[in-house]
Amino acid sequence: MKSRENTMHGQHMLAFKEANISKVAGLSPLLASFTKRITVSYSSSSTVQTYRRALRDISLFHGCLPNGLETDEILDYLHFLKEKGLSWAKIKLDAAGLKYFYREMAGDEKLASSIPYPKEEKSLPLILSRKELLRLFDAAPNPKHRVILRLIYGSGLRRSELINLRIKDVETDDGKCRLRINKSKGCKDRYTVLSQKVLTELRAYFKACRPKESLFNGQKKGQPMSRELLPYIMEGCLKRSGIKKEVSLHTLRHCRIGGPICFPCP
Repeated sequence: MKSRENTMHGQHMLAFKEANISKVAGLSPLLASFTKRITVSYSSSSTVQTYRRALRDISLFHGCLPNGLETDEILDYLHFLKEKGLSWAKIKLDAAGLKYFYREMAGDEKLASSIPYPKEEKSLPLILSRKELLRLFDAAPNPKHRVILRLIYGSGLRRSELINLRIKDVETDDGKCRLRINKSKGCKDRYTVLSQKVLTELRAYFKACRPKESLFNGQKKGQPMSRELLPYIMEGCLKRSGIKKEVSLHTLRHCRIGGPICFPCP
């Protein structure tokens, strides 16, 4: 392995931040080029951001561009993440981003194939009981926040899916209640269930707030709400409800026994 004793390699207090990009010569244009390449392959903004972050972080960890790294140096970085106590899911995403870089941009299929995915750590997801769910929903300060949490739970929505919901995606014309999810995970469209009870709450919210275009507007009508607002809503409701469990928005998707019923769009 190449010696980089005078680089940032091995500094466990290293903070991988955007401000540090300038410390690695050539990293900024490489990230810009990489981002363009991923955007062509993936429509999901979260995938683009995740893969870009993986390339940024390994560069900052070693103090050099990733082009000349060898397999054992890449493994050093992934091992560093594991030693920090990061989840297997996060490390898997980093590994996927690095595989993409070496395969699609560096043209090194052999190196890409040598990067292992971490073994999944099987564990039961932390969920809320029925009583806790009711306390959580009742802790919402207004109908908008309440129906947002109810939709994430009842329809099994991801954060990006809820933010991107449009008014016309609520379909009830044929007597069935459903939501159309556009460009979901894997860039696929699908339908998911919408309960009659939540539909009633959704209609009450609509009459009170009169959103435009997006089902849940941000500060300006016609524009979707920000991604940052949803965790804020969840944290506020958890605090007011008195629930002490370490749960998140994604937890609500696990709480529905059997998961949401989804089917592809025609």
